[in-house]
Formats: sequence, C-alpha cells, structure tokens
Amino acid sequence: MSYGGERVARRKDIDGSISVPAFYGKELRWKREEAGLSLESFLEGSFYGKSYLSDIEHGQRRMPLDLARHADRVLGTDGFFERHCEDVRRARQGSHADYFAYALELEKQAMEIEEWDPMLIPGPLQLESYIRAVILAAHPRETEDALAAKVADRRARA
Repeated sequence: MSYGGERVARRKDIDGSISVPAFYGKELRWKREEAGLSLESFLEGSFYGKSYLSDIEHGQRRMPLDLARHADRVLGTDGFFERHCEDVRRARQGSHADYFAYALELEKQAMEIEEWDPMLIPGPLQLESYIRAVILAAHPRETEDALAAKVADRRARA
C-alpha cells in the first residue's frame, strides 16, 4: 500500500467488536485509508503525533474533541467523529468518575507508578471488602449494582 509516494505496510485489522473505542478507531482508520492519507498526512494542521493517532485507531486512547473536529474537516465526514467523541469517552471509562478518565489512560502507559498515602492502602493490596468500604464512605447511597461495578473496575486495575 502506498500513500503519496511512500510505501507503507498494511497493519493488522482492528476488531471493532471489542469495544466502542475500538469500533470508533476502526472507522477513523477506514475513512483515513479510504481518503488515501497516511498517519502523517492526516495529522497535518493538528498538534498530534503518529503514535497518538495510531493508539486512537486501535481503541487504546480516546480522541480529543479538537482532533475529532480535525478528522471531520479532513475526511469530510459531516461531523461524525465530533458527534460520537463524547459517547466513546463515556464508554471507555466504565464506572470510574469523569475526572479520572485521563488518569486511567496515562496509567496504562506508565512504566512505573509511585504512590504514597498515609490514609489508604495502595491499590494492588486492596481486598474487595476494603474497596467496598472506601467506595461506600465516599458514596453512601450507592446502589448495589453500581457498587459492584466500581469494585470490579478497581480490582481489574490492581
């Protein structure tokens, strides 16, 4: 496959059925390739790099609103990416709070995480009963289903 004279190897297919972000990323990649644009040429005029866009296309990062608008402008997609940007962001975070979505993204890329808190047990050492108690202390009226989802999300991160 070639883009504007440069030879590019075709990457592995993205399984859009894995998650909403993977589906969104697969659509972005399909539209970009349909337009005959490489990662570099697609990103011209934006402030983002190739690896960032590649992560979005593989459902590993969420797309910022300004990049979604850029995609709609460059690809002529009539606002598709901007309209669905918020849906994808919400789908990614699971039961975590909105303010924590970016931290979750960074956590996956971190090589090392250092934590110190004299009041809480560090995440990997937390047992389910402790997690439930911490969540209920902050949200005493949490429903059992929401509580179970938050406990499961926290355990998965540990």
